[in-house]
Amino acid sequence: MCVDDWQRAAARGRMGHRQAIGIAVRERRRHHRFNLHGHVRLELGGRQFEFPAADISTSGIGVLLDAAVLGGKPSGAVGHCIIESPELSGTVDAYVSIMRMRRLGEQILVGLRFESISDEQLQIIRDFEARGRLGRGAHPG
Repeated sequence: MCVDDWQRAAARGRMGHRQAIGIAVRERRRHHRFNLHGHVRLELGGRQFEFPAADISTSGIGVLLDAAVLGGKPSGAVGHCIIESPELSGTVDAYVSIMRMRRLGEQILVGLRFESISDEQLQIIRDFEARGRLGRGAHPG
């Protein structure tokens, strides 16, 4: 690895840490993400998991988990998730695919993209985002 590659890798690590603690980081995203306190139940490959939610947007949800929980790199795998939070006006039920896994110390931030979600479920997220824009603010990264 040359010096430039090492510097880019170090910068990506710093950006990931800043995202994890809620500092805005510029990324090319179509949908702003909002911090969400709650939990996500995920059924994937016949196994069931429960993770703390990290953030949510109309395109997906981020969850935090220990590095060894999912095993391997299941990017692209499709599963069923249920999102519950006192900050949402209801439970969100959707099919998701694993899009991105980013290591943050001992944990991994996993991006789950909504593959199939009803209009009613999407409205729950939109309502949450509208309240977030008024009070808490979005972070684009």
